Amino acid sequence: MKKNFFKDLCIVLVSFRSRKKIDKTLSIIDKKISIILVENSMDISIKKEFEDKYKNVRVIIPKSNDGQGAAFNLAAKKTNKKYLLFMDIDIKIKKNQILELLKLAKKLKVFGVLTPKINNHNYKNSTIKKINKNLFEVSFNHGCVMLVKKNLFKKVNYFDDNIFLYFEESDLFTKCIKAKLPVYMYNKVIISNPISKSIDKKYHDEYIIVRNWHYCWSKFYYYKKHYGYFAGIFKTMPNFLRAIKNVIVSILKFEFSKTKYFYAEISGLFFSYLNFQSFYRIKE
Repeated sequence: MKKNFFKDLCIVLVSFRSRKKIDKTLSIIDKKISIILVENSMDISIKKEFEDKYKNVRVIIPKSNDGQGAAFNLAAKKTNKKYLLFMDIDIKIKKNQILELLKLAKKLKVFGVLTPKINNHNYKNSTIKKINKNLFEVSFNHGCVMLVKKNLFKKVNYFDDNIFLYFEESDLFTKCIKAKLPVYMYNKVIISNPISKSIDKKYHDEYIIVRNWHYCWSKFYYYKKHYGYFAGIFKTMPNFLRAIKNVIVSILKFEFSKTKYFYAEISGLFFSYLNFQSFYRIKE
């Protein structure tokens, strides 16, 4: 491997009040790789702590928390690196795995997104075609690790800033495919997508509400954007009806603490149906 093989690469991470996971992830990434961390909690102390500890890390504090996709975009515009590796904050990835992805990216030259194989994920329904024994063109993959070429990422207008959480990778993949920039899955690199979330446990309850609200809002927005309003209704109506049923069942069982989770789904869809911008955020 050439000494400066990673000189064209920047890893981009986004976090929200996740000090322990930030430190754990940064500690295992090769110190020769440039890293940008966007801290969406806007906690300025995180910037000082991790920039002092890791010389290859730059921490960006945004003016507001506009979601993961917007944070990725902010970082992408702040670096002059040719390749960007977007990663979830709690992903475990080895130096040789990053190397394999980057080597392939440099060989491919033109592509939309290069992703690893996610352990235990079934690609049967998302495979478009087999390129060779290790490389597959796909319509979707989990977005926990995504390598892009910055100039081509810019060509598809980055991530959609309207999406605060969920479906940002689906939207990016769809935009790439429409622009004839293939999305690839490289099965020579296998990653485990952790079940644990990248937010501290004390925010767990509020996180579930935010998660449910945004999943439903973003699902309708995505299908409406790419396939039309009525396609969005068709795809999300099962979510809407199931949430109503769950609210009723939880009330009948006197499990009132659960109603807020299901109500969040109804609320997210309701405001998305009315074409409201995504607005629900974790309360400070």
